[in-house]
Formats: sequence, structure tokens, C-alpha cells
Amino acid sequence: MSKAMMRLFNGVLVAVVVFLGLGACASHNDLVSVSGEIMYRERIALPDNAVIKVQLKDVSLQDTKAIVMAEMTSDEVTTPHAFTFELARDQFQQGHTYAIGARIEVEGKLWFINTQSYVVDINSNEAINLIVNKVGNE
Repeated sequence: MSKAMMRLFNGVLVAVVVFLGLGACASHNDLVSVSGEIMYRERIALPDNAVIKVQLKDVSLQDTKAIVMAEMTSDEVTTPHAFTFELARDQFQQGHTYAIGARIEVEGKLWFINTQSYVVDINSNEAINLIVNKVGNE
């Protein structure tokens, strides 16, 4: 099995386990759904080995690395690229701030990243649409 197929399989497996686990312990009203699309403005095609990573993070604590609550990685990068995270409501803490971050890498090198904050309102079902910006030279 190729490395890309193994990553895809692992991502699907994690998503299924999380989905089944949440379905067993939480009703639909107890779930927070965070979804949207990632896009970039440049009119370029990405190489076949591009990888997109989207994270839902707790960004409340200053002077420390954000806590990753959920992550999606895909080697089938399209623009726009849809994402959805569903987490139990009790995983979110009152007064904390949550945000979505996205990046596109090619062979481990960063090509695109969001340069502005995309804050998540856990009480809203509105889609979050992120723009990732090109960095440096490939």
C-alpha cells in the first residue's frame, strides 16, 4: 500500500472511530458541527503530492501552542476543499476561543497557510470559509 493510500486510510479510520464513538454517547443536539471550505486565490494547479491539513484548535491560552481538538488530512487537494468536524459539545469549555487553521504542503514544504484567524462560534451552524495564502517560493 502506498504512503498516500495509507495516510488516506488512517484518516478515514480515525473519522469512522470518532463518528461511531460520538454517535454512541451523544445525541444530535449534543454535537457541535464545524464545517466550511478552504480555498486559495492563485490560479495554479497543485502537484499530485500536495497534502492539505485542517485543524480545529483551542487557541485560548497565550504564550503556548494551541491545543488541536480535531484534524483532517487529505492528499486529494481541490479548491475549494470542504471540511467538517463534529465533536461532543462537552469537549468545548466555556470562555475558551476556538479557531480553524489550514495549510497545504508539498513534499513537507509549506506552500499555503491561512494568515488570518478564523474563529469558531460553537453556537452557529454558519460555514467557515478560509483563504490560504501562498508563502515563499516553491
